[in-house]
Amino acid sequence: MPSSERKAIAVAKADDLLNELHIREPDEIDVERIAIFKGAEVRYAPLQGMDGCLVRKGHSAVITIRSSLKYAGKRRFVIAHELGHFFLHPRTRQIETVDKQQANNWSDKQETEEYEANLFAAELLMPRTLFAPRGVRREPSFQLIESLAKEFSTALTATAVQFVRTTQEECAVVSAGNRRRKWFIVSPGFEFQMLEDDYVHGHSCAAEVNASKLSARSPDIEAGFWLEGFHGDHKSLITEDARFFPSLGRSLSLLWIHEEI
Repeated sequence: MPSSERKAIAVAKADDLLNELHIREPDEIDVERIAIFKGAEVRYAPLQGMDGCLVRKGHSAVITIRSSLKYAGKRRFVIAHELGHFFLHPRTRQIETVDKQQANNWSDKQETEEYEANLFAAELLMPRTLFAPRGVRREPSFQLIESLAKEFSTALTATAVQFVRTTQEECAVVSAGNRRRKWFIVSPGFEFQMLEDDYVHGHSCAAEVNASKLSARSPDIEAGFWLEGFHGDHKSLITEDARFFPSLGRSLSLLWIHEEI
């Protein structure tokens, strides 16, 4: 698990780079040009078993991206993730790879360097100084997150994580698969404890979505489906908004404490 200090360093490195380049608007974040400017050439090739890789030589590198990656948001995140390794881990492996599971894994139990590279990528592509104000006084939802992902040209999972990490609302984002919670991120002001048991309740929106039903939302989800201290309490309700990702076989839920419970 990365320490708070290492997490802060990963975010600060991205902010330093943005400040160096005087970036002030989302459409100025051309991640390929940034990579080239800092000595990392970006190439595309039919990679097998990975979405991207970084090969480092001294102070320069080559970042190769799987040419069949369809979505610009995913391509941009993989490039930014590999740039994170380039800036944060110069004395570790000279070859770094990333696949779609790693790029969508925000568990702090994964390899420290991978988590830090994800943090760097999220901050580089969605700087909190530009990103956070766009969510102020707006109801947390995947509709909002999708609009932010479109504006910043970013992947939905990374955008949801950055939203939760920067919002002033009490929110959490939870990834689940095979009716089990895989990881979760909570907002800075989140005052509740996630259930110790990682089983996904059958009446949650996460259990409702699948390859045939890609989305579900309800403002009347019992808090006890997700949070400790509410077992048997049918009056304490939260909002859950869920999306299903067929390519990953996983759901992503946005939880919002929309009223005092």
